[in-house]
Amino acid sequence: MKTAATIVFNMFRLSVAAVLFSAGFSTLSYAQEPLQNTPHGKPMAVSLDYCADQFILSLADRDQIMALTTEAIESHSFYQKQARGLPLYRATAEEVLQMAPDVVIRNWGGTKMLPLLARANIPVASSTYGIGPQVLYQNMRVIGAALDQGERAEKLIRDHQVRWAALEKKVAQENKMTLAKGRKLHAAYIAPGGITAGKNTFVNDIIKLAGLASLSEEFGLVGWQPLPLEALVQNPPDIIIGSFFNQKNIHVSQWSLARHGKIREMLNTIPTIIVPGRYLSCNGIFSVDAAEFIQSKLETLIK
Repeated sequence: MKTAATIVFNMFRLSVAAVLFSAGFSTLSYAQEPLQNTPHGKPMAVSLDYCADQFILSLADRDQIMALTTEAIESHSFYQKQARGLPLYRATAEEVLQMAPDVVIRNWGGTKMLPLLARANIPVASSTYGIGPQVLYQNMRVIGAALDQGERAEKLIRDHQVRWAALEKKVAQENKMTLAKGRKLHAAYIAPGGITAGKNTFVNDIIKLAGLASLSEEFGLVGWQPLPLEALVQNPPDIIIGSFFNQKNIHVSQWSLARHGKIREMLNTIPTIIVPGRYLSCNGIFSVDAAEFIQSKLETLIK
């Protein structure tokens, strides 16, 4: 029997859905009545952005996932294969309210939706923006707890820690040999929009973890910055790390520095490692996979 509170909540939810629908939103066919927990008692969840998709896909049981964003099956999704066959949606407030999940998982998406979800008493678990393993581990634990998958989160964290430490040890040993022979190889990161990764970005940290010196840091760049074309021409990198160039959904402006003749020349003449976008789209538990990928390609290039 439905309680008065449940009836009031359903009336509120449907009234909000009606308002949003009239504003131009549509309901997807699989958005059904609320499902309160899985048969084994785990909370049901939806995500609000593709980085949240990665957290859910790495931590949740398949039957916990009510819906992922449509980007979960795109090429820049690390867990693209795992996402196939699962419900996808556009992550609108109307859809979330209609599904009434036990918890909503988010990274950067759905900010304007948060007050509405709070009024509907739908819990939200948000990951924290930041770089470095400790921020990642904190996020894994927060999302893991929200999904009642704390043990799985700890297992993934331990695996990441072991592999991260192994890379650091290997790079430290290689650095000793490199210093005896000469300077470290310097790398520049180039994305299709003419943007590079400077200090305080997880991509820059991954490049260093792979054993390369960061040219962006030497140029004094912090955060995501336009490519310093003049500096690159005067001090070209030994290695170029590129990513997202093969993605059809990324539009590169005709004015992008990535289209400049000098950058094109560098891409054709300087050893280049193209990293699949799925490794670098988010600071996820797969960040160590990205460093391992770069290092393996680097070993092939410098043999």
